[in-house]
Amino acid sequence: MPHLLTVVGGSLEGYQELLLGLASGIAQGVFEWIPVSSKTILLLEFYWMGVPASTAYLLGLFLNGSTAAAAIIYFRKDLFEMLKGLWSGGEGRSLLFFLIFSTSATGITAIPLATLVSEYLKSLDNLSMLIVGLLYLVMTLLLWLKAKLPQRTCSLNPLRDGVLAGLAQGFSALPGVSRSGMTILALLALGHRPKEALRLSFLMSIPATLGGAAYVTLIHREALTTISPITLASSSIAAITISILAITALLKASEKLKPHILTLILALITILTAALPTQTI
Repeated sequence: MPHLLTVVGGSLEGYQELLLGLASGIAQGVFEWIPVSSKTILLLEFYWMGVPASTAYLLGLFLNGSTAAAAIIYFRKDLFEMLKGLWSGGEGRSLLFFLIFSTSATGITAIPLATLVSEYLKSLDNLSMLIVGLLYLVMTLLLWLKAKLPQRTCSLNPLRDGVLAGLAQGFSALPGVSRSGMTILALLALGHRPKEALRLSFLMSIPATLGGAAYVTLIHREALTTISPITLASSSIAAITISILAITALLKASEKLKPHILTLILALITILTAALPTQTI
């Protein structure tokens, strides 16, 4: 499949780039915050546009970073409390140490996994899509099990909760594995209420998604040259806008989410994609 943007000529090419950016940004803004792998949605979008799977994965990882800006805007009061906590203590200091421990634990698992993924996707092509679909099925099972966990409450333990949730977050470097899904599941298993698990997971997304974007920018910068600045800019703006709306809605409906049905549907779509004949650029 040739890259669609190279076969649409004239003024329509810029229009096509804008549409791709808006589509990827909206997908990122919605799926980053629910237990569905947003980077895999973006991987599929770019893959269907003719971008090789390994490059599409890196583009999705980079665009994940745009939602960090939305989280910073939404949770600005929490972030300010963390800064105040450096000298005043309280919940702000606990949250700050939680993020430090979780980010460190994420780096231990995510960096080697991201390197491994970008390498094996180069050679697997359509088979990589099958792997993504199978990982989605695993995520579906985990999310179904999440609903079976007993509802109990506990106070935040920065070291224990940060390390365990951070390690879980690191495994979301694998395509098909949701960052929010893994962290929410880990935090629920540690005894946090659904709304608090969502809040902590969303706060964890800030350093994690910024780190993913920095990883691509510093180590795999060539991947960014495969799409235009118009696509990157429109995707980022759309992702920030939609993310703020999604965070607000999800925190209000945090105890009513049933995401495992959606991940099952996406698993079937992804596996079907793997069966389609595709020629990478």
